Amino acid sequence: MRTGLALGGAAARWAASFYVRHFWLVFGLSMIPTVQRFAVVRYGDDLPAAVNVGGEVVTALTRLLLAYLIVRLAFREPGLADLPVRERWRRLAAGIDARPPDFWFQFLLLAAAFVVLDVLPNAAIGLWVPDQWQNLVSSILVSAKNPTVIAFTLLWMVGVARALILRGRHVAAD
Repeated sequence: MRTGLALGGAAARWAASFYVRHFWLVFGLSMIPTVQRFAVVRYGDDLPAAVNVGGEVVTALTRLLLAYLIVRLAFREPGLADLPVRERWRRLAAGIDARPPDFWFQFLLLAAAFVVLDVLPNAAIGLWVPDQWQNLVSSILVSAKNPTVIAFTLLWMVGVARALILRGRHVAAD
């Protein structure tokens, strides 16, 4: 468990550093789903179905673009930039194979973060926010999660892969 936490910690540190270095890219692209989510949660019943569907498509495409750009920028960093794609995949597999529990532990961390950052806040809104304010508070919560929790989760998962690829270098050499 300690080595799984170390992997998660290394990935989180890298993710935080990446977010700071590329703040306007990550935050800026995250604002597109933020606006869409706020509008859907707050005014969804009043919006035409085409607007809801179109907004979901734009949100999905924006998140895919963000993930793509994160991966592109992450693999331009020292230690990874000179590796061919095939070698990156080989090292990722070697990193996972060397310590499978560390890899699978990341999903346990992700599940715990989901409970703390999604399930509990939504439950708190249901319990403590008066009915007439729940829609607005939920809209704000969902909006706040896009440039923070969702963006950081994308970064963290890339950070896990990055750390495993760097770790795989040592495993592959053995």
